[in-house]
Amino acid sequence: MSDLLYSVAVPFKRKGKEALKESELVLALSIDLNWFNPEQAKNVLGNAEKAGLIKRDGDLVKPAFDLNSVEIPSGFKPDSSIFERKTIFDRVIERIIAGTGMEKRKVISLINKKQEELSKLVVIEVSAILVALEHGVAVDDLIDEECAALINPSSSS
Repeated sequence: MSDLLYSVAVPFKRKGKEALKESELVLALSIDLNWFNPEQAKNVLGNAEKAGLIKRDGDLVKPAFDLNSVEIPSGFKPDSSIFERKTIFDRVIERIIAGTGMEKRKVISLINKKQEELSKLVVIEVSAILVALEHGVAVDDLIDEECAALINPSSSS
């Protein structure tokens, strides 16, 4: 699992809550954990929302994954890769893991199996999106992004 997923999960787990105000999350990530400055913490939340890891419910933020399925590694501390833009493929895998609790190895295996079933007639990102949809994982925004990338490959992420 990714640093982003762990970074989002830790404040909820530490506070023992399923929903927090954005300001509580920013304070937890910046002051309590001392992982980021407040502006970086806001960026982390923005990236987590774009990745489908959190959802907003009024002024509350909730994880879009099962907190109990996430085991935080001992001594975890995120690195700067949390701010890097991930590929569509990586983001689909993260969403499947977060949405189903499957291990990354199993997710990749399912994607490869789907790719073989389709006789490699589609790019691997499309196979990943199909696996996500088969498992009820929301990837509508990534479908649009992948379509745009297929039409104009120079804009692909």
